[in-house]
Amino acid sequence: MAQKNERRGRREQGRRREPLQDNYYYQVPIRNFEDISSYSSEKRRDSDKARMERGGRRPPKPYRARRRMSLGKKIAVVLSLLLVAGVGLFVYMFMGLRVHSLSRDVGADSSVSVDGVKNIAVFGLDSRDDENEGRSDVTMVLTLDSRTHKVKMASLMRDSYVYIEGYGYDKLAHAYAYGGPELAVRTLNQNFHLDIEDYVTVNFIHMAEIVEAFGGVELELSGDEMLEVNRNLWNLSVEVEREGRKSPVKAEDYFTALDGTHNMVDGEYAGGKVMLTGAQAVAYARIRYLDSDEGRTNRQHKVVSGLIARAKQRSVFAWPGIVHGVMPHCETSLGLGDMLSLLPFALGGIETENITLPGENENAYGSEDEGGNWIYCFDEDLARAHLHQFIFE
Repeated sequence: MAQKNERRGRREQGRRREPLQDNYYYQVPIRNFEDISSYSSEKRRDSDKARMERGGRRPPKPYRARRRMSLGKKIAVVLSLLLVAGVGLFVYMFMGLRVHSLSRDVGADSSVSVDGVKNIAVFGLDSRDDENEGRSDVTMVLTLDSRTHKVKMASLMRDSYVYIEGYGYDKLAHAYAYGGPELAVRTLNQNFHLDIEDYVTVNFIHMAEIVEAFGGVELELSGDEMLEVNRNLWNLSVEVEREGRKSPVKAEDYFTALDGTHNMVDGEYAGGKVMLTGAQAVAYARIRYLDSDEGRTNRQHKVVSGLIARAKQRSVFAWPGIVHGVMPHCETSLGLGDMLSLLPFALGGIETENITLPGENENAYGSEDEGGNWIYCFDEDLARAHLHQFIFE
């Protein structure tokens, strides 16, 4: 017991604190203390050397303070990350877009032009495959007016009797079939004295997918239009399956008549405001036998205007997905730089206007050409004047 108390006393003595003059305390060194804070100790140096020869760990390195990144470097890193993200988003949005440049000789040099007004030709083809060939079932002059922040759509009747370079007078819709977008744009510029240098072509075979990218389009339909939509859906389904392809039309695409069926013969439909699917929108835009060709063109206007309204309803964060869904189904002469330059216009408040030419104001009338084909004749001077008034104000 005495030995145990003696050992305890020695330990307490080793931990005894003695006051210094500045009132700080220090621990009394334990006996046989060895300095290991540096290699001033020969014994420690030899020990570390032996450990390294046996494959042991390196002695710990002296502590070095970590340098803080300067504000300029932090800003550079953030900007680099934003640049990479922006490039990735840009590639995602415009992936699959087909760009085809037009030659400079499209008849726009001697045409009317006004600063702040950008005219683009829009063609909707009636082709049933992925090749952008055939007649333009839709011919439209799309005007972006940065002065008034308006989007104007001037639809030209597909059977309008116009001059086509190298082919004489023929239907406007045939210009695209004869010479593609270059001849179609040149025909518009030469007949209506316009300054169009760019175009966008959409194939009707992909129109349903474009509408789906917007999440549908909300329109007001009459009961008769619903019946015609069902008939067009059925005809489209039969046509596609006859070509050996799977029909894009689903059972839920058909409107239900008042009797609870999809009666396509003499069914009665209530009509009203509905959110059209892609297939329904295409069938609606292709209604031909309900009224006149002008009524058909007006329905196409409603689809385009409805898509613009739909885009304005969606969040800006949804736009990349919309653009990504639309671009692979379009062909255009607009480069990516041109599209980016139009971005500020698209982000602002947009007002839409539309017009269909020619009509009664242009003394339009139906007739037949030498081959007995139905054509739409009109006063060319009046048509040009009215179109310029609408576009250039």
